[in-house]
Amino acid sequence: MIIQARNWKTIFFGITLSCVLFLMFISGCTKRVDSGAAAEEDVSPIVTIREFPDVPIPKELKLDKKESFVYTAHEFSTGLLVYDGNVEYDSLVKFFDTSLTKNGWQLRASQKYPRTILFYQKETKICLINIKLTTLNTHVEIWVTPLDLGTYELEVMEPVEPEPIMP
Repeated sequence: MIIQARNWKTIFFGITLSCVLFLMFISGCTKRVDSGAAAEEDVSPIVTIREFPDVPIPKELKLDKKESFVYTAHEFSTGLLVYDGNVEYDSLVKFFDTSLTKNGWQLRASQKYPRTILFYQKETKICLINIKLTTLNTHVEIWVTPLDLGTYELEVMEPVEPEPIMP
């Protein structure tokens, strides 16, 4: 059986049109839940890490377990949490500023552009948040560490002058 070129184009057009209509039908069958704009502004879904329960994280951010680490000792936890997600940059900066302040953190310093670095202190610990926009998403690094220099012995070393290089 030989299909003429004219009939082949008609068959191809019909199959393509059927596929497009089918995809439109399927996408129209999804259920959409509207919780209202006011409720969405007041409540932001967050998660927390067990070791750092006072540092909330938006649910849209996904933890990069290969780049993150948490060290827990008897009385403290320290570590780096790395997250990536498709979130709006300015909204994320505002989220951290609002939520950390509500959790008792005090903003000590900040830097903006090309990335945002937020430096917070709470009692005897610090939190450093580094937010940068990448090509695909927003990258967030959260450092949390104790700030109790009295329990650590700091060794002060004398500066050493380098030896001259002989030709």
